Amino acid sequence: MAAAAGVSAAVIAQHAERKRRLAEMVAQLQSLDAELLRVRRRKRGVRDMWEQPLADVVARIAERFRAMFDHIGCLGEVRLKKAGDGVVSIAADGDSSTPAVEDDEDYDNWGIEIRVAFRKNEALQALDNHRQSGGERAVSTILYLQALQSLVAAPFRVVDEINQGMDERNERLVHSLIVDSACQQGSSQYFLITPKLLPDLEYHDLMKVLCIFNGEWQPESFNFGQYINNARR
Repeated sequence: MAAAAGVSAAVIAQHAERKRRLAEMVAQLQSLDAELLRVRRRKRGVRDMWEQPLADVVARIAERFRAMFDHIGCLGEVRLKKAGDGVVSIAADGDSSTPAVEDDEDYDNWGIEIRVAFRKNEALQALDNHRQSGGERAVSTILYLQALQSLVAAPFRVVDEINQGMDERNERLVHSLIVDSACQQGSSQYFLITPKLLPDLEYHDLMKVLCIFNGEWQPESFNFGQYINNARR
């Protein structure tokens, strides 16, 4: 009380009121922190329900994609790309069990990233229109579709001119992979539409080759059997 000598009663009352309001604000902040912690834990639980299954599916696709690229002597990987680059941990009152606050929660920016390397001693690079040639992008696309084959149930698939722009080596390798995948028991039907095919490609007993002749300059009648016999001779 001695320290308050000479201080007006109004100032003392103002100090007491501010002290009371500060205590209320501290209590409110502690309550909000506790509620925020509960919300983060619930959110983490919801995210865990779908994020790990998603990661498992991407891992299966990546394994198949990597194996097929290894088959053609190149490198390839598929990964889940998130919005943020890392995780920021925020702890309250030294509680080490406080869930991390993650900076990758802009799910609109999540996606699948395909990274490839077609030459020796070349680092893996994201697949885009600038780093790889048209043929390399075509190879990457068809191998990614093949990697999805065992995971996506569909009655049939249609691929149009996927071999355009490929060199002969890659075209043969990709054709062989398509035949091997499409002709397995229980596999979806596969339609490969192309204006050209290389000679002596790999074929399977379950395959059919349909040659379409169309255009105003086509003859009125065309003996396809005779054409085949001539080609065989």
